[in-house]
Amino acid sequence: MGDFPPQWSWLRDLDEGGQGHTFVVRRSDQSDLAEYVLKRLKNPTREEYFEREIRACERLNHPNVLQIVEHGKTPKGKPYLITPFCEGGSLEAHQQYSRPIDGLGVFFQICAGVAHAHESGIYHLDIKPANIFLQKGTPVVGDFGICYIEDGAYEMTREGPRGSIYYCAPELRGPKIRSAAPLSAADVYSLGKVLHWIFSHDVRDGHQEDYSLSSENLLSELFPAFPDFTFVDELIEGTVQREPSLRIEKGFSNAADLRDRVEKIIARIEAGGRVLDLAKPIRCLFCANGNYRPLAVLPPIKDRLAPLDPTRLPSYAPDIYAQMRNAAANKGYRSSPGGTGSIGPLILTCDYCGNVQEFRFDLAPQATKNWKP
Repeated sequence: MGDFPPQWSWLRDLDEGGQGHTFVVRRSDQSDLAEYVLKRLKNPTREEYFEREIRACERLNHPNVLQIVEHGKTPKGKPYLITPFCEGGSLEAHQQYSRPIDGLGVFFQICAGVAHAHESGIYHLDIKPANIFLQKGTPVVGDFGICYIEDGAYEMTREGPRGSIYYCAPELRGPKIRSAAPLSAADVYSLGKVLHWIFSHDVRDGHQEDYSLSSENLLSELFPAFPDFTFVDELIEGTVQREPSLRIEKGFSNAADLRDRVEKIIARIEAGGRVLDLAKPIRCLFCANGNYRPLAVLPPIKDRLAPLDPTRLPSYAPDIYAQMRNAAANKGYRSSPGGTGSIGPLILTCDYCGNVQEFRFDLAPQATKNWKP
């Protein structure tokens, strides 16, 4: 039926993509009853991108990258390629995840597939939920049609596709790609937006602000019952930054960095860990009803039982934490600048039951960076 290579039989149509018509097919000789997807080029001017996808996928071999089973030309001379049929559809059609551990498990695999591409010198540049498919429950990254291959065969030009307006990094938009920005960091930006979409099924329009500057976050807006979403918010805020240099500064220069961070966060959630950002709610380990709030500096003994005044936190927190970090960086506790007292440990007190947690800044690993603000 239609223009198909003789070794493949049409079963049904699928939606059209940007580069080709797609169909579900099966091997004509019945030697394999599994279903596959045949994508056939529909626009001859896009043949370069079709070939680029084939070259990229032939180079990649990873369980989270969609594999090309076969490629060639139809009897009428149109290029085609065959991939496994992903019965789960695209991530775009999948229901949103409500538990951090579930969504992060899927996201880790997506990052692993993109990291393999980066390590192979391939940058996707069109990462979005519609290009991630579920194959027997496993996410696989597909549609490498506008990727950049780091071997000189395909150079980035002023013209041509730049990916989804909602997911592509700001440096990829406009008439010219900013040459100083690494393409791996552009994929990281898109992955951050995919992570937000996994839990919210929402993507903010354009690139008007970094997600870290927004008053919205997953914890407060969608899932206040899950304090573990603070970990997810940290990932999103670190990756969805307008400036690539800020993504890199936050430790997300490529998908491998992001994959490794996600893996550590999953382990921390499974172990019952907490975030280290005092600007975010930290659920009490004892009563599970209240949140920890800092008693900032250890007061004199006679004042240690003074009631907590949470309204003071926004005004005095940055200076107090800066003193603690400075004290730790200088190898221990010392007199505070301009004062006679000592910098004390960080004291967190539950605002519901009064449970106390104490931390010594001079012993904490990377003490100058871990605790925020």
